[in-house]
Amino acid sequence: MEASELESGVARLGARLRGTLKLTLALTGRQDDTIFVNFCQELESLLPGLTVVRKMDRERDLPGIMPMDNLVYSAIPQAGAMDPFLETLALVNGPPPLLSAGLQTNLSRIDIPTRLTLYTAVHCPHCPGMVRAMAPLAAACRNIILTIIDGTLFPQAASKDRVMSVPCLILNPEMRWTGNVSPAEVVEMIVNQDPSHLSTPALQTILEDGRASWIAAKMIDADAVFPSFIGLLVHPTWSVRLGAMVVLEEMVEAAPDLASRICDPLWAAFEGADTTVQGDILYALGEAGDRRMETTIKALLPTLEQAELREAALDALGALASRS
Repeated sequence: MEASELESGVARLGARLRGTLKLTLALTGRQDDTIFVNFCQELESLLPGLTVVRKMDRERDLPGIMPMDNLVYSAIPQAGAMDPFLETLALVNGPPPLLSAGLQTNLSRIDIPTRLTLYTAVHCPHCPGMVRAMAPLAAACRNIILTIIDGTLFPQAASKDRVMSVPCLILNPEMRWTGNVSPAEVVEMIVNQDPSHLSTPALQTILEDGRASWIAAKMIDADAVFPSFIGLLVHPTWSVRLGAMVVLEEMVEAAPDLASRICDPLWAAFEGADTTVQGDILYALGEAGDRRMETTIKALLPTLEQAELREAALDALGALASRS
């Protein structure tokens, strides 16, 4: 019987894959999970020291294989992509990747979680080289969160991210590379990026890492409310909004005039938001608003039919009155 691509790849890299290995299989509960389960079962049969832990997360957009907490393969390695995938597995328990001193120095300067998304395709001749270039960055720096996506397997994700050709590496909506790019260039861009250009998902990652004070400090230093921060305050997930409120409260304490600048964009988002988000918007307006906002909420009050929103509006008015 002819050996599978995975079996052949394991045979080539066998010496580097010996010992105890563990990876997480992140599942979504949807049909796409099946091919990832099958692949990992074959991988377990070929690597006796490997343990695959399945983790169900129905809020995930895509299933993925996670050799490390900060590296996700939403791809099934095939053809030329097989060896780079197995080489990444070998990094888990192996020696640290060999990186230049300058690159290591810059990696040590990345002090917040930073998302990189690499789109690949099965028969792309250049994609394996990009995987080999980017995976060691995630292995060397826990603050680099790398997701590798097969755009042919998940075309809707590629379309959503406006990927026209591969390899395509995305740092944020404004910064992407198509084709080969050096790890040094990518890391330098991460280190030097303007925090005000961070996307809402990027800020969410920082928030979920317990870095609310970092976000507040960066906005205070810049004397600006980052546009993407408003997205956190109106995020559909309650825990994200709660974290954003912590940021806002720090701003109110340290820079109340700056904090008050959230009022206009938040008020603009009020009408289209659902009830739970509207209640939190009212809370934020009460914390950061001024006399003008007091007048606006008073005018809104008679139109509110839900008891919880009326209570939130009254609480906001009370907070505003306490500071006048």
